[in-house]
Amino acid sequence: MSPTTPRRRPVAITARTVRFPERLRARIAGDAERCNRSFEAQVIAILRRHYGEDVDLAPAPDAILAFALGSAAGVPEADLRRLETRIGAEEDGR
Repeated sequence: MSPTTPRRRPVAITARTVRFPERLRARIAGDAERCNRSFEAQVIAILRRHYGEDVDLAPAPDAILAFALGSAAGVPEADLRRLETRIGAEEDGR
């Protein structure tokens, strides 16, 4: 690579799957059960404790859309239309 060649920025990648060796998964699952947490919550707790940072797992896009649709259940049609109009206006910068 010549000195004048611009460097490319690394693309941000969001992991969706983490594979644990079976023995490690069993140990974490045992800890999770002892602490009355799900496996995923235990992994997050371990990361938070180790790194001291706010670590979280983002749901997949289809899960986010399902949450949004579920939260709109029972909302009258007229209110949904007003909400859609308001969201559209905010996206346009109005």
